[in-house]
Amino acid sequence: MKKIKYLLLLLPLLSGCYNYRELDEIGITTAISIDYDEEFKITAQVINPIKQQDASTSGEPSFVNFSSEGNSLQEAFRSVILESPRQLYGAHLQIIILSEEVVNNHLFEVLDFFTRDPEIRSEVKVIVAQNNESLKSITIQTLLNDLSSSTILDALEAQSKKEGITLEVTINDLTNMYLNPYLEIILPSMIVEGNPIQGEKEENVTETVASASTKIGTTAIFKEGKLLDFLTTEESKMLNLIKGNFVDSILNFNYQEGYITFEPNRVKSKMEAKVKNNKVKIQIEGYAKINEVGTIINLEKIEEIEKIEKFLNEEIEKSVKSTFNSIREKYNTDIFGFQDLYYKTDPHYFKQNCQNWYEEIFPYLEIEVKSDLKLYEKGKTLGGIEYELSLIHI
Repeated sequence: MKKIKYLLLLLPLLSGCYNYRELDEIGITTAISIDYDEEFKITAQVINPIKQQDASTSGEPSFVNFSSEGNSLQEAFRSVILESPRQLYGAHLQIIILSEEVVNNHLFEVLDFFTRDPEIRSEVKVIVAQNNESLKSITIQTLLNDLSSSTILDALEAQSKKEGITLEVTINDLTNMYLNPYLEIILPSMIVEGNPIQGEKEENVTETVASASTKIGTTAIFKEGKLLDFLTTEESKMLNLIKGNFVDSILNFNYQEGYITFEPNRVKSKMEAKVKNNKVKIQIEGYAKINEVGTIINLEKIEEIEKIEKFLNEEIEKSVKSTFNSIREKYNTDIFGFQDLYYKTDPHYFKQNCQNWYEEIFPYLEIEVKSDLKLYEKGKTLGGIEYELSLIHI
């Protein structure tokens, strides 16, 4: 009987949420930028609840930005309370933008802070700012979305899926790359075009041409934890093709006296390592359609289609090899993940023979590329405009 009484006394302690907070006590944070200059400098984008409740009549901005500094990230974030009446709440965080100084010298602190915080989701995207002006991207008023963080996220997703120039990297992905001794870090980048100070004003969304806008850049590449450079557009595409991150994009190749533009899709890449021969075989499969023809060809002929399909695959094979050799020669960094592939293929041989990766293995690594993309659509114009015009003048 006494045990039952004790249990009844404990019941009130078992109800409710231990970390419960009222909505009017928190600032829902959607984006954060982080820089470092003797101490951490953060800017947080917080949703304006007044605007969200009555967007049509309030006249208030959709979001408010708060900036703070501190010797540690925890101190910087807590110091926001001096400016904001609400404590930052990161469960709805979408984007983290890091300066070059942070990714080069303070990435450990950033990863430790965000992976340790139980409120932060592992799917939060991470981007490198190409310059200090780009850190101001979350302060810019945007036209298509009320929140600049949503604009950046949408642009990142669209470019990753439709352009193939960069890839989406979550805080979880970045942590895995950072902790894996056989992987080099790659991250998407971004820049701000125009005047970011003018872009902070609400007039930026009422003009036909915005004073400032955000733009997703190409892939940022690293070696041994240090940022080296940003790839070109074509290098970024071929890197994603090698790594199997190529979802949908456009490839343009010179053909005869003009060009042909292809749209590959459903592309899959598979890598196989021949560790003892220091060779990697890359198999690329998928489909492609002809989107644009800038030369005289007859697409009604099956032989011509087969000829173009063979040409496309040969050009992809040459482009992949050329990009690999160019990046290796310029940067000597294994952003392709071949070292990790070697280790997973034959761990025992790798530990015995591949420890001096950048001195003895990577400079002499050979790749063999086989592309097998199938053309399945050539558009509504049977022979191409140039070909149809040539028939008229005969």
